[in-house]
Amino acid sequence: MIDERELVRNAKNGDLKAYEEIIGLYEKKVFSTIYYMVKNDNEVEDIAQEVFIKIYRNLKNFKEESSLYTWIYRITINVCIDELKKRKKVVYLDEKIETKEGELEVQLQDDGKSPSDLAEDQDVKDRLKKCIDRLPENQKIMIILRDIKGFTYMEIAEMMKINLGTVKSKISRARSALKELLEEDGTFLEYDESI
Repeated sequence: MIDERELVRNAKNGDLKAYEEIIGLYEKKVFSTIYYMVKNDNEVEDIAQEVFIKIYRNLKNFKEESSLYTWIYRITINVCIDELKKRKKVVYLDEKIETKEGELEVQLQDDGKSPSDLAEDQDVKDRLKKCIDRLPENQKIMIILRDIKGFTYMEIAEMMKINLGTVKSKISRARSALKELLEEDGTFLEYDESI
């Protein structure tokens, strides 16, 4: 098993191989996150290179107060946000969700539904994505981090460098805004704001 702390220590001391091992550990997650945010295959490679450069340049500043993954994820999110602002692109959700075990495709559970029921479920998912897309960028990010990616409030606070109360408040406002958009759209979902 790889000792992450030792890798970080070695990379901070200029060991290029240790840095490459760190990138190898998180490369797929970085690429997945970038694609998730920008939904454009042509941009993923360039943005990933920028992320890896930022990781290399800032590794010496990593204080190890959070996990290495949380720190790398924060850098990835921030680079994506910067790119989206520069290019005025829209963030889209895709059908994949990254977990600690890898990447999962969101699928409807086979519960004996008819093709028309399944089509209706897909329609609801499409409408949900469109409503999330209409949220302001900062609210989209909060919905993605908490409700799609499943990060804890504390992890989001660490990633975004804001206090826990602010995170809870921002997520609550984002969920309320999403709920309003869903109602305007005529899509009534059980959207638990207490999660």
